Amino acid sequence: MTSLLEQARQVRAGLKKVQVANQLRHQLQAIQIRSGEWDNIRRKRLQLLERTGYLATADAQSADMLRANEAARALCDRARDLLQQAQDVSVLSEDALWTRLLQAAEKANSICEEAIRSTWRAYVSGLGSPDSPNALAARVPATPANEPVLNNYRLIHNKYAALARAEAPANAQSAADLRDYVAQLRDIISTLVSAPEAVQKFFKAVEGNGASLELLTAEVLEWLKQYDDATRFVIKTRTEQPWR
Repeated sequence: MTSLLEQARQVRAGLKKVQVANQLRHQLQAIQIRSGEWDNIRRKRLQLLERTGYLATADAQSADMLRANEAARALCDRARDLLQQAQDVSVLSEDALWTRLLQAAEKANSICEEAIRSTWRAYVSGLGSPDSPNALAARVPATPANEPVLNNYRLIHNKYAALARAEAPANAQSAADLRDYVAQLRDIISTLVSAPEAVQKFFKAVEGNGASLELLTAEVLEWLKQYDDATRFVIKTRTEQPWR
């Protein structure tokens, strides 16, 4: 028969196990909470890092980022040392260490994000602003040769505009893509056929209510033969009345 003393020892051992289990459960819950909080900041940091490195930032912005990063890194080192020594996640609550660490890391992310946005805006502005498709179409004659060129310009310009309007680059390739789109648009413009003033007046009239015969000068006719297809134009009277 188990003695009363032995029974007491067993009860005490059982209570100890329960206490340890409760402590472990509490530790696990605390670790999960802390890990979740840190993972949110870490994911944001990784996303920002994908957008840095290829865009040069202003010296003041770089200095701000450096100071913010160092402040967060110092608190990270402090938290790591405490965890290694105590093996207890509760030590992070001492001196509001965990709260200060999260705030410092979030600040570092915010400064980095704003630096990326500011640098991206300067980068986009530095490349210049290509003409909109409508503005370009208004300056060149709508010839059969120009039409496919203008359509290609619209396609490339849409891609350029999507990147240029973005608050920040989507990834490390965005800067190179934007630069390539601008170069392509400039090359496309160089292949468009321009027209003298007399030809431009003729086309504007054709697109409106029709061009009068006085606009079809020898200069215009020669230009149409050389750069357009003169057979696509017809001469019509302004009324449908037959000759009498």
